[in-house]
Amino acid sequence: MIEKLKLQLQILQLQLRIMLLKEKLTVPNLNDPKYIIIHHGAGLLNFEQVNEYHKSKWGFRSVLNFYIGYQYFISYSGRVYQGRVDNEEGAHTIGYNKQSIGICLQGNMEIEEPTLAQLTALEKLVKEKKARYNIKVVNGHRDFSSTSCPGRNLYQIISNL
Repeated sequence: MIEKLKLQLQILQLQLRIMLLKEKLTVPNLNDPKYIIIHHGAGLLNFEQVNEYHKSKWGFRSVLNFYIGYQYFISYSGRVYQGRVDNEEGAHTIGYNKQSIGICLQGNMEIEEPTLAQLTALEKLVKEKKARYNIKVVNGHRDFSSTSCPGRNLYQIISNL
């Protein structure tokens, strides 16, 4: 009897997964994140523009009704946008999207410096997430992939977060 119930539960889980894939909807059902991964937008695009780009590229909608692959986006003004909940799969670092919080700063930090407002917001957000999830180290996207992201001017800062 117990084996039959386990099998029925597995079938229901698979049916739910198929339904979610058809709807291209992600759900917050992951374990607590183990990593904080910092990115830069590599351009001038704001939150709405990145969200629209990610919608056209991947089309996976978060429970917050956004398509952006990062959990958080920090604009030049220091405004923090939340695109996904912390334990919802992101689309920012291949192989780590199910175990990380992706934070993206607007701008190209390879050729420009983050604004003071961005740094202040980033420091506050990272401090909060590190404490909440007991995360010890903050990483740049380049630590997990062959990329210059989050740009040299931001990468040198994140080791102090």
